[in-house]
Amino acid sequence: MRMPELPEVENVVRGLAGPLSGRTVASARLSRRDLYRTGSLSLSRLNGSKIAGVERIGKAILFRTSPPSPVLVVHLGMTGNLLLSDGGRPLRRQHRHAVMTMDGGLRLEYVDPRRFGFLWVGVADDLGRSLNIGPDPFQLTAPELGRRLAGRKAPVKSLLLDQRLISGLGNIYVDETLFRASIHPLSPGGVAAASASEMLREARRVLRRAIRHGGTTIRDFRKADGSAGAFGQRLAVYGREGAPCPLCRAVIRRIVIGARSTHFCPNCQRMGR
Repeated sequence: MRMPELPEVENVVRGLAGPLSGRTVASARLSRRDLYRTGSLSLSRLNGSKIAGVERIGKAILFRTSPPSPVLVVHLGMTGNLLLSDGGRPLRRQHRHAVMTMDGGLRLEYVDPRRFGFLWVGVADDLGRSLNIGPDPFQLTAPELGRRLAGRKAPVKSLLLDQRLISGLGNIYVDETLFRASIHPLSPGGVAAASASEMLREARRVLRRAIRHGGTTIRDFRKADGSAGAFGQRLAVYGREGAPCPLCRAVIRRIVIGARSTHFCPNCQRMGR
């Protein structure tokens, strides 16, 4: 089980933006109040507002509305999905916690079996302070990434997972990025800072490829139309413990860093390289 990362969320955003942009919210309701992020307004505050656009911020999805309506942020957590359904008879879905019905009957449903995600409704100006999401790899520059890692003793794997430092990356794409940049995941952040350009370049490459292939579905992730992502077949190291490295044929290893499974090639990603 894993949390959708930047490519998965980007595919959801692209699947929602066309059908929802310009639509008016006829009704919005949330049946599980524990899914509200602290400080959130009620989802019903969106009633009557028009969806001006759907964007991604890190691993979260932002719904902008026509002023002066509040915005909506949805984080999918580990098992959340946002699914579109037409104006016919509503499908019976387990674990459906929120429904937004648009003009014309189109419905957006939030389904989350384990409820690790959240919804936040508020003023756009409060987004940064309330959610504390850092820039993603497409917004960050290499010098800035180097400064954020400089002097840090924590493993670079853990630092790249910190959404306040750099957003959008999770277990899969950090492992893939470090492999492609030939950086050992246990390297201290301060040491890895010297390779910030390589890390950022490889992060962007792997993220773009994953976006093109619809993201990675391990178990729960689905795009807005319900289909799965296909990038899992193209992963180099993640989930491939015991398999040969695609570059040198050494055996891929798995270790645990900060309670997170970490996959790497001990030959291509040597400490101190």
